[in-house]
Amino acid sequence: MKKLIVLLAAAAVLSGCSGSTSTTANTSSAPPGSATSGAAPTAEQTAWAGQVCTATTTLQKNVEGMTSAVTAGGSNASAALSAQMATVQTSANALITTVTSVPAGSESDPQGAAVKVSADQFKASLTALEASVTAFEAQSGLSKVTALASVGSAAGDSLSKLKATTAAIKNAAADGKSALGQAFAAAPTCSSLIK
Repeated sequence: MKKLIVLLAAAAVLSGCSGSTSTTANTSSAPPGSATSGAAPTAEQTAWAGQVCTATTTLQKNVEGMTSAVTAGGSNASAALSAQMATVQTSANALITTVTSVPAGSESDPQGAAVKVSADQFKASLTALEASVTAFEAQSGLSKVTALASVGSAAGDSLSKLKATTAAIKNAAADGKSALGQAFAAAPTCSSLIK
């Protein structure tokens, strides 16, 4: 009887040890930055991230179009720049509206905030670009050449600020702990921005 009690006690101790070993192995098996590190993104968050990426890509093409219009110059430069500025404004408004309309429950996500800050910086550069286009339209003769160079410089600055937004999206997608970061990584339209 005494021997049976000793064997049962030993078995209990051994099963307790093996349980703790397997628990430790299970908790350490997930790699850092995996989806288990943070809440998985909802379909709404992934859709939002995709819209942000689409708006960013469209805006980048439109600002590059402004740079091309500056390079082309010519007698129709004023009309071309005005038309392109209107296109840039429309796509910029789409980006700003989308970025600020984060899905409910995501307002405090740090990656969403980082993308918003970069988009706000782009918006400030857009004001300077619009002012340079307006100034160009008011010039004539040799002053128009100088004003056109100013438009080109402002367009370059806007493009640089927009690249900061692209970098913020790429950084967000690398953050496996952020639901919005995971959403950027999962959204198909973001693949060209985060590669």
